[in-house]
Amino acid sequence: MPHPPESVQSSGLSARVIFVRQHFTPYGGAGLILDRTIAALSERGMRVALLGRSWPGRADTEFIRCDPPRFPRFRREHAFARAACQRLAEETGAIVQAHERMPCCDIFRAGDGVHATFIEQRMRGLGVLARTALSLDPFHHSVMALEREMFASLRLKAVIANSEMVADDIAKRFSFPREKIHLVPNGIDLARFHPDVRQKFRAGMRERMGTPPSRPVVLFVGSGFKRKGLDAAIAAVAASKSDAELWVVGDDRRPGPYVSVAARAGMSPGRFRMIGPVPDPLPHYAAADALILPSIYDPFPSTVIEALACGLPVVTSESCGARDAAARLDRALVRDAYDTDGLAAALGRALELAALPSTIDAARKIASNYGIDRMIDRTLAVYAALDAGVRR
Repeated sequence: MPHPPESVQSSGLSARVIFVRQHFTPYGGAGLILDRTIAALSERGMRVALLGRSWPGRADTEFIRCDPPRFPRFRREHAFARAACQRLAEETGAIVQAHERMPCCDIFRAGDGVHATFIEQRMRGLGVLARTALSLDPFHHSVMALEREMFASLRLKAVIANSEMVADDIAKRFSFPREKIHLVPNGIDLARFHPDVRQKFRAGMRERMGTPPSRPVVLFVGSGFKRKGLDAAIAAVAASKSDAELWVVGDDRRPGPYVSVAARAGMSPGRFRMIGPVPDPLPHYAAADALILPSIYDPFPSTVIEALACGLPVVTSESCGARDAAARLDRALVRDAYDTDGLAAALGRALELAALPSTIDAARKIASNYGIDRMIDRTLAVYAALDAGVRR
């Protein structure tokens, strides 16, 4: 699999780049990565545009509105792809990078992974009736059909995968040429996410939460609690041999039931803290001792790298694309998403590591490979190769 060179400091590209993403949410990792990418490319002098249903807007970015009917739900993704392709047919000499599944893109950034694999992983945790309902859901069939159509498209010249897990899956499932898959992991602001934030925020955040300085805090950061594995995180913390608190930062359409899940697991309200979405999770990283994210399926959550950058050990799942980064600290921190006992043991190991001063530097060293500049340089290298083709 090609790893693009990291020496590109300015774009030098003649082609305009049009990004395609339906929606932006300030609490969604995929949207934030795209926003960071657009900002960084604009700073390097590239001509960029965003095509989508909605976007908060940037002064340096042209917005192309594309908002076809959203109902019925099972046709929504197809309707957007068709309308976007019709609109993009009016553009010439541009590189189209889609963050949605669509057959008319030059580059597909697989930030959401492979939908068919997500469905398979989700099936594992369901009962017979729920599995049947999921298997018959026309929305998922529609998305998977669109996915197959895109990977079979002759226009698709490159795929940007943010993890080895996703890259391997795409190559195997769709017989997509390995040489066209480029590994570009998500990048974070390493100056901002840093162990020094402990001195700045740790004591104050714990005091605000009413948490004693010596009590372990396990942090969960993610939106869409079912997919991110909050059920398993609760079970693991409850089963661990500690009095650790579990702080949940993120957004979900139905967060309420998880309070009952925690209560049934034997966690008192003082140990289970449903914080909700926050504009900046940095103080929570500073106050925590470990991150737990046992995702059912997660292509590459930036939260894993953010936590490591702040010096925290991370417990995650085999179905998380950032598992390799977590495992570099200790292989025992990565377990099956549905293995509660294994996750509890992993959490115990994470808290042991958190008590060692050397863990902070070791975790930070792992995260140092995932800076945003490295992500942009690798992305630019992919564009440069395609731009040469556009000029020809």
